[in-house]
Amino acid sequence: MEDLKKSVRDVSELVSNKMEEFQQRLQAAQTRSPTLEQTPLAKEFDVFRSSVLFCLGSLQAQIEVLSRAQDELEMRSRRKCLLLHGVNEAKDESSSSIAKMISVLLKCPDLNDNDFGRCHRMGLRQDGKPRPILIKLREYKTKETIWLAKKHLKSTGITLSEFLTKTRHNIFMAARRRFGVSNSWTRDGTIFVMTPDGVRRRITVMKDLETIPECQSAGPSDSKADTSDKDSGPSQRLRNRRNPNKGQLAPMVTN
Repeated sequence: MEDLKKSVRDVSELVSNKMEEFQQRLQAAQTRSPTLEQTPLAKEFDVFRSSVLFCLGSLQAQIEVLSRAQDELEMRSRRKCLLLHGVNEAKDESSSSIAKMISVLLKCPDLNDNDFGRCHRMGLRQDGKPRPILIKLREYKTKETIWLAKKHLKSTGITLSEFLTKTRHNIFMAARRRFGVSNSWTRDGTIFVMTPDGVRRRITVMKDLETIPECQSAGPSDSKADTSDKDSGPSQRLRNRRNPNKGQLAPMVTN
């Protein structure tokens, strides 16, 4: 992807130079001819400019498709991963001790070391702030068990979230700032928001948020959100989606 981005930069530089060259030629011709718009040079420039804009638009569209495909593949590779936030760090931590701690916190006594493919802290050590714990399970079913058990973490200061890609994390945080913590959640890497009028929307790209009218945005009261998904369990989402007047599920709108 980096090589592709470099190619785009090179093409953009080449196009910029060509445009400048054509512009200089047109300006020179303009001083010599009052009927510049009728000259072949002016028409040639218009054709060239249209072709370039079309090519750049096509290239950008292809890059966007590739970028989404890469993001989708990366998210699939994280399908069995979770992040645990807010757990104080011990001096002599090990994968085994972390796994046991997770079992106790989530009240899942059946969990054992064999269920975890990987279990360790992420990032550099920071004073006074515990690093998140990356949990990679061997089976998706085990991940679902842990995900549903996160209700036991309420009021503990510890939160569980999905291991989103950087792109999806940025979109998710933007959604939370706009719609609030309780109205934004993720499920298997997919981002959802509940608008004030009770419509559930799936958010795929940042532009999806921008297309939602401002009148549907939540107030600033819930704008201070962390990166975890506190209330995204299926049962909780089901209750949030119900219409209090009719007792029916709110419609879901995809972009």
